[in-house]
Amino acid sequence: MERLRTASSDDRAAVSDLLDLSYRALMAGAYPADLLAQALPMITKANPVLLASGRYGLIEDEAGQLLACGGWSLERPGSGVVVEGLAHIRHFAVHPDAVRRGLGRRLYQWCEDAARIHGMTHFECHASLNAEGFYRRLGFERSRELGLRLRTSVTLPAIEMVKELEGHRVQS
Repeated sequence: MERLRTASSDDRAAVSDLLDLSYRALMAGAYPADLLAQALPMITKANPVLLASGRYGLIEDEAGQLLACGGWSLERPGSGVVVEGLAHIRHFAVHPDAVRRGLGRRLYQWCEDAARIHGMTHFECHASLNAEGFYRRLGFERSRELGLRLRTSVTLPAIEMVKELEGHRVQS
């Protein structure tokens, strides 16, 4: 049975490895190879602040191999802005050999439960093009298309998605 646990700073290398493996495989069909070659080194590094926050979870198999990771933050990615009641889904990834086994959904539910306890009323995420279906199945709705500026010459197309938590209405 897989085990879900809270990440720590000691998990940085394993999380970075999973992000790279997952994004490299699962994003390949949604983005041009030359864009991925530029973007992957910037988006597959584990965020040390997120790892140390207590809001980032890991799912491991019986042998301790990392199968899935993901979390949430109060701060909007890229700006650090905090909006009352709004939480942000962050850095979700599933091992390519473990997709469609409910691990991402399980990890998401862990995040949603914690966010509700902390008084959050809705989630926002910046979904990669290949992840839109996953978030839609979780109840997220497309808000707008956006370009994530990774550096001056690299912009990754993405989709901002939102979800109400426990009957709250999202303000557009």
